[in-house]
Amino acid sequence: MITFDHVTKRYGERLALDSVSWHMEEGESVVFLGKSGAGKTTLLRLITHETLPTSGRIAVGTFHGSRLGRHQRALLRRTLGIIYEDFRLLDDRTVFENVALALHITGRFRDEDVVPGVLHALEEVGLRGKANAFPRELSAGEKQRAAIARAIVNRPAVILADEPTGALEEGSAAEILERLRSIHAEGAALILVTTRREVAEALPGRILELRDGALVSGDPMGRAAERTHREAPADEGARESAAAGVGHEPQAEETPPSREAPPMAGTAPPESGPGG
Repeated sequence: MITFDHVTKRYGERLALDSVSWHMEEGESVVFLGKSGAGKTTLLRLITHETLPTSGRIAVGTFHGSRLGRHQRALLRRTLGIIYEDFRLLDDRTVFENVALALHITGRFRDEDVVPGVLHALEEVGLRGKANAFPRELSAGEKQRAAIARAIVNRPAVILADEPTGALEEGSAAEILERLRSIHAEGAALILVTTRREVAEALPGRILELRDGALVSGDPMGRAAERTHREAPADEGARESAAAGVGHEPQAEETPPSREAPPMAGTAPPESGPGG
């Protein structure tokens, strides 16, 4: 579903990512753990094509190559839901209007196309009663839940979460992590970046550690490596049988749950410096 093949990213003389290779399949969960400046936010920006790699290859679903046209970038981002650490809510719009914006950018404006989806997303995060509130009237935990509602209203195939508990107290952080676990259990792939090991360990799936732009621990290939090993003949006799076309029937691969992939929620930030 997502593959980085020896991806390097430089901002001028600054090396943000150093020949990083990793892969995830549909429905998987991957957490990138690292200190501030390790390259985590740059990695997310490369997935969304908000910035381009200096070298290497990136594939996200059916989108291959680095220099996608504007139309292709828009289509790609419609498969993603993004949760930002600083929420990115519009102060002059209600919670309902903030979540509805994710539907509006896909061309849906009629009440029958917008209202049920928005109310359902708010119900999922426990904010149905705050639909008419403005962001300034919400707690930090409620703002993050509103940001999650905006990210999931289009039922995206992939959720990208950039330090989603960083601004929250312990109780609210635990609540957000539980909501992310639930979203993942429903079939969405989840990519989360964090500086906190306890957050990484609270989520299912693989933990990949970044340090100074390089992957230093974890299993970067995951199911892809398992599948390659499973499909490889076990010994010379098996290879001979496989070559002769006898003795081995193809095994069906397990297919993880998938979601429909409409648009990205939220507004993509302009390309900037290396970040986390």
